Amino acid sequence: MTELPSETARLNARLNALDRFDRSQRRMYVLVFMLSAVEILFIWGFAQLADFTNRLHVLIFWAILSTYAPIVMGVGILWAHVSRSTRLVLKAIDLSTRKVPGEPARTPGPLGLEPDR
Repeated sequence: MTELPSETARLNARLNALDRFDRSQRRMYVLVFMLSAVEILFIWGFAQLADFTNRLHVLIFWAILSTYAPIVMGVGILWAHVSRSTRLVLKAIDLSTRKVPGEPARTPGPLGLEPDR
């Protein structure tokens, strides 16, 4: 016969799931930072190798910058929207399932990350 999980088991499972989500989001921030650094390195390398007296090099350089800028802004806006929406859903689940009277609400730290425990 199976038993229903106790309130503390549910609480621990919920906290573990939220902590796993926070760790995966921190890893994603590191990955995006590293990929951004590589892309900046490529653009810097092109700027060092380009002969800016040649109009074709100037055109290629501005084409790269004008293509990357809207893409980066769009991805950043989309990421912020998805992160905010996910945080709101997780907060709603956390508040709706919390039954322990002394348990504090989880508040995000800087950059939307949870503080380490």
